[in-house]
Amino acid sequence: MFWTILLPCCVTFVLGNKTDERIPFFHGHVFENSPPGSKVNGLSIPVKRIDPQRWCSKSGMHLKLLGDRSEDFHVFAHHKRGHILLKTSNVLDREERAEYLLSLALCCQSCASAVRVVAEVASIKVDVLDTNDHEPTFQHADVKITLDDATALRSVVYTVKAEDIDSGKNAELIYYALPRNGSFYVVPKTGDILLVDSILGYAQPIKFSVFARDHGWPARTSQNMDIEISPRQWPALPQLDNGLSRKSRSVPEPVLITVSEDASIGSVIMNLHPVRFQSASFELIHPDADNSPVTVSRDSGDLVISRRLDRETQPLVEITVKVQDKR
Repeated sequence: MFWTILLPCCVTFVLGNKTDERIPFFHGHVFENSPPGSKVNGLSIPVKRIDPQRWCSKSGMHLKLLGDRSEDFHVFAHHKRGHILLKTSNVLDREERAEYLLSLALCCQSCASAVRVVAEVASIKVDVLDTNDHEPTFQHADVKITLDDATALRSVVYTVKAEDIDSGKNAELIYYALPRNGSFYVVPKTGDILLVDSILGYAQPIKFSVFARDHGWPARTSQNMDIEISPRQWPALPQLDNGLSRKSRSVPEPVLITVSEDASIGSVIMNLHPVRFQSASFELIHPDADNSPVTVSRDSGDLVISRRLDRETQPLVEITVKVQDKR
């Protein structure tokens, strides 16, 4: 009866003190394009953590890396420090492979061979960090746009988009235009091309180039993407019987502008320049200022929203502006 009770107690005691053996994990990194023989930074495995005496008590240990593409690294022991380190065997490319999951294997020096492994003693992860080795590229070819010359100011007429296969800040882009012009502005963060000044009456195309630049160091800039915007008179000029167009817009013809009802008060929706006068003044004739949702600046010719627009109650606003020579 005594042994019947004691035996289960002993078994419980032994099992209760047994701990699972977990393979230690180590993590390091190396920058892409580093020359072969570059040290894997942040990775230093203390020899005592892998307990080599347990496996090779007399003849010394032999280290081996296992895992997919393990041949891209070689392992060696730094005997003075008592640590195991990794170095690269090849030039690494983050765009091809961003991380390596490897195992450190150990066997006795006397029985080491290409196939014999006694134990996997550590798990290793190596991150390949990005360097700014790619320039941004545009997804589209050069662009030619025909734009109504009565298009409202602040309208987005086109959006450019570039890609950079680097990562992090090396892939964050800003956009800009050269040569700078007063009619269009490229929003740096989005690539939106905005109409910022009136092109009313322009006859010649407006040409400029857009570039994308990343935030890496040193920064890399894309090849140019050429933009050509040709103003078109609105409404379109009617054709005469002989097929020839009128030489100029008829003065009484209205200019149609489309404006969002969400446009905020104070927004400039259009500029009436250029006109045939070198020095012009502008005056709202109809309706009067108290009844019009739009005002006109006497000197600049800016059409400015003066009260909230409501498409349901007033879908169309017709105004008459008098333009005269100040002289």
